[in-house]
Amino acid sequence: MVVRRRLKITGRAAGFVTMTVVRWKPIFADERFAMAMIVQLEETLRYHTAGLIGYVLMPTHLHLLMTLPRIEHLSQFVQGFKILSAKRIKEMMTVEEKSPLIQRGRFSLWKPRFDDVIIISEEQMRTKLNYIHNNPVKAGLVSNPEDYRYTSAGDWLDNRPGLLPIDKNWL
Repeated sequence: MVVRRRLKITGRAAGFVTMTVVRWKPIFADERFAMAMIVQLEETLRYHTAGLIGYVLMPTHLHLLMTLPRIEHLSQFVQGFKILSAKRIKEMMTVEEKSPLIQRGRFSLWKPRFDDVIIISEEQMRTKLNYIHNNPVKAGLVSNPEDYRYTSAGDWLDNRPGLLPIDKNWL
């Protein structure tokens, strides 16, 4: 769903983005690949001068709550991140690890599409942030959101810095 085109939103704005691994393979259950994603995400955020409000890297997908100086560039952000992260992961993988990610003779880490919602209210922002932080609990990975390593929950719930810098001044 490409909400930003329908609403014709331009300029600085926040968005909620979801990217999913092909065939829902739990690639990011492996710490090597999860940390590679965190590094790539930080680099891509910096390159695009984007702010990160919240995130969770689940074994099979990634949720981001972020701001961009020009929200109309969200597709370029996602495309760049997917290309660079797939290249990074592919270089790290053994032949056996790559095998389930071969589609039509080519390596594919991410599903071709992504889901996005442009945030238009503080209530919507808080709803998405809570959804992100409760994702690992709902999936049965942890009992408390802040106990999951690959999330911003600790930043928000315990005021404990996580793996990526979080922008708490989004209002």
